Amino acid sequence: MPRLSSCLLTLAAGLAALAGCAAPPSNPAAAPTSTAERQCLFQNDVESFRVRSSDQTVFVRGIGKAVFELQVSGACRDMDHAMGMAFWPQRGLDRLCTGDTTQIMFSGGTPPATPCRARIVKKLSEAEIAALPDRDRP
Repeated sequence: MPRLSSCLLTLAAGLAALAGCAAPPSNPAAAPTSTAERQCLFQNDVESFRVRSSDQTVFVRGIGKAVFELQVSGACRDMDHAMGMAFWPQRGLDRLCTGDTTQIMFSGGTPPATPCRARIVKKLSEAEIAALPDRDRP
């Protein structure tokens, strides 16, 4: 037994020495932007959407004036004939922030509707919203 306790002491001393070499905590001001600071859209707050199928872009309007740009990747069925759009539930998350990926579904074409992969590109500024052609503005 004395041998086991001396091994444990040696191990503990080694871990303490390694902990002393660890990098100091990073400066919070220099840390990457947290999810709370990113621009986010709540799925349940979407009021309207518009599809620009030429470049697979979807613009969604949340409550108020917030408009987000989504980029669809790959072939997305029914995007050209979309009468409705819904977010495909994922991991119980309601909030989608810039840079996040999700799945969306369009309705209005030939059933059954299938989910498409989309990335939240950005929240548009008021100037970007005003510059959108009427056909693209949700």
